Amino acid sequence: MSPDDRELLDTALDLLEARYLVGVHEVAAALRLADGSVVTGLHVEASAGRASICAESAALSAAAIAGSPVVSIVGVLRRPTGTLHIIEPCGVCAELLADHAPDASVWVAVGDAFAPVGVGELLPFRRRRTGRQSPPQDFTSP
Repeated sequence: MSPDDRELLDTALDLLEARYLVGVHEVAAALRLADGSVVTGLHVEASAGRASICAESAALSAAAIAGSPVVSIVGVLRRPTGTLHIIEPCGVCAELLADHAPDASVWVAVGDAFAPVGVGELLPFRRRRTGRQSPPQDFTSP
C-alpha cells in the first residue's frame, strides 16, 4: 500500500475509532482527491435499512462538494467484536462510484490480503451511464 493510501486507511480507522457505535456507525471511508485533499464519510444506519447511508456514498458527496475528482478509496468495517476489516463498497455504492469516480482505485479484500482495483472492476457488467437521459417515452400511444 502506497504511503498516500496508507494515510487514507489511517484516516478511515481514526474516524471509525472516534465515532464507532454498534449498529449505527460501523463503517468509515476515506477518499483521496486529485488535488491531494482527503474527504471522509461515516456509515449512518437507520431503523428502516433502506434509509441508511453508506460511508462511501457520504464521502462521495463530500468529494462532489470539494469539486476535485476522486483518485483512491478505502473503506473499513469494525465488527462488534472489535476486529477491523478493509471492505469493498456495496453494490449501490459501487454504482455511484462508477458514475462519479470511474477512474478511481478502491481497496478490496482478497482472501486474507487486500489490493487496489479500478472502480469499474467492482461491477464489470453494470449498466453504463451515458450522460443526461431524456425523459422516458410515452408508450401508451402507438
